[in-house]
Amino acid sequence: MDDGVQHPTPDPVAEAVRQIRAHGERVTVARTAVLRVLADADEHLSADAIFAAVSRAAPGVHRTTIYRALDALERLDLVAFTRLRHDAATYHLAGHLVGGTHVLVRCRHCGTVGHAPGDLLDEVAARLAAEQGFTLDPTAVALTGRCDTCTKHPSTLTHARPNRPSTGRP
Repeated sequence: MDDGVQHPTPDPVAEAVRQIRAHGERVTVARTAVLRVLADADEHLSADAIFAAVSRAAPGVHRTTIYRALDALERLDLVAFTRLRHDAATYHLAGHLVGGTHVLVRCRHCGTVGHAPGDLLDEVAARLAAEQGFTLDPTAVALTGRCDTCTKHPSTLTHARPNRPSTGRP
């Protein structure tokens, strides 16, 4: 029965491997290792963090190979990346592998990163498409603003460090 809701696949790595093969692409150790690291992660990871995790699981895989694997997996719509700041990209499994998309929100005062519902910008996307023929990809950037804690306690803003890495707090 199709209830119109995306559900996570039982094993997103196996599903991703199936899709790689369906596209006629090679299933490599690096691609599979990157997928496994992302599937096991509780947060979005930088390319360096992915490389470190893959190196523990599959020693000998070169950093360049990880970047190539990430590029290929993104091209195949199996991995998505989000820019948290002007220089920081993080990666995660594509929404269709894990039950749906989400939009990242980042507090510009304390650096906390959280998730917002994937349909949050649907009306904006529809308007852009209708008025400008533009297709929005809201998963490629993080929306910035002020988190609940920083909004409720503005006196702490003088102690906050802008662009601090995420504390992992949703």
